Amino acid sequence: MDKAEFVKLVGAHVHHVTLGENLAGIRQVGLRRPNQLFEASKTRPVGPRPDPILLTCGNHTARLNHQRPLIAGRRSASSFLDDHTLESWAEQLDRRIFFWPGRVRKSFANSLTDRGQNTVISLSSSDFFDRFKHSIDLAPINTGSATRRPSPRGDWIYVPVTQSVEDFRTNRIKRGLPKTRDKVVEVSLRADVPSETLNRLKAVDI
Repeated sequence: MDKAEFVKLVGAHVHHVTLGENLAGIRQVGLRRPNQLFEASKTRPVGPRPDPILLTCGNHTARLNHQRPLIAGRRSASSFLDDHTLESWAEQLDRRIFFWPGRVRKSFANSLTDRGQNTVISLSSSDFFDRFKHSIDLAPINTGSATRRPSPRGDWIYVPVTQSVEDFRTNRIKRGLPKTRDKVVEVSLRADVPSETLNRLKAVDI
């Protein structure tokens, strides 16, 4: 897909939600994937996480959110995960930074409020595409949630934006899952966003 098609799918901005206490570190080093934060803190990766975890990475800290929505599917993991365990799925989630398309997903933003004020970092979708085209994946579900009746997923659920819009829209149809064409629910990035890049892409001050 090209940039115009990407923007049409996700809206003018993509949004990352984080705890307000993480802003100091984000201003210093940008947005980093959880696996990179574990490495920087010299901490053994933990997942799926039943509780938030505070990491010290040099002269700043980062608090990673819990993964309880994924843990909720532990008893049925084999029925909705293809070629993954709950642990390996949590591990691949930690290799990504997640964004919400269009209007911020209030349900996710509100899920952080019990741990203090949260902040939404909004980025220009077109600039985001220009900078990270080869590292962006689209998904039609919240891939980190397995509450209620979890949708089937595997590595195939992520469609790179280097593929066509039609590839994304029909990805699950071709697997005999839903009969309707998919819409983008989640945008994920298989790369970090350095602070200088973040400053160029952000739509509002953080």
